[in-house]
Amino acid sequence: MTEEEHVSYGVYSPLILSLLLFGIILCFIFYLIVNDLVVRYVFTVIVIALAIIIGLLFYESTTPLRVKKSTLLVEFAQPRENSLMLDVGTGRGLVAISLAKACKKCKVIGVDTWSPLSLSGVSGNTMEHAQENAKIEGVAHKVKFQQADARRLPFDDNTFDLVACHEVLDTLVIGRDEALAEIYRVTKKGGKFVFSTALPKYVLVKKLSKLGFKRFQSMRLGINEGGTTYVLCRK
Repeated sequence: MTEEEHVSYGVYSPLILSLLLFGIILCFIFYLIVNDLVVRYVFTVIVIALAIIIGLLFYESTTPLRVKKSTLLVEFAQPRENSLMLDVGTGRGLVAISLAKACKKCKVIGVDTWSPLSLSGVSGNTMEHAQENAKIEGVAHKVKFQQADARRLPFDDNTFDLVACHEVLDTLVIGRDEALAEIYRVTKKGGKFVFSTALPKYVLVKKLSKLGFKRFQSMRLGINEGGTTYVLCRK
């Protein structure tokens, strides 16, 4: 990697950050206009709360923390050599690249719809950014990116040894059940599915159990690591 080449995984949830910042500005304007002390106190509390949320989101979105979380996810999944792996909702390719770096001989496919700016997505979210990151990280020969909807994966049944889904399922409110069913379909018999969630894990574990996944394991990260829960299961 040269000095001019740096991986860039974007800022997570840029629209949410912008809306929160707008909320702070709006509250400050009302604070200046309103003379009532009680109302001013309420607006002050709101501004402080929004500022704390923005600070936490910025910390969550920093590249070092996101790389660390991705690395921990991959270590938890324990990918094997000669595996064919799928990263659903790959974004700028962070997890796909981490999977590729974990094995000397493997193939990884990263899929996404690549919306340039979404409510829960990443800024500058494009396939070209993912491909460039893979090139800079030296794994472009092991990683392929293609456009696909998680609810309609364009792969045959029982294709992948490992499927990963990081920071996606919580925000996929519409069509989450369809996406989980598709992930089950394309996972090989005996293959693994690993995902992260900020929701109570039983919410998704119950759905996955009904599909046929079993042998669930989980790992909870500390607050300084984002407080996310990782879940690993097998088909």
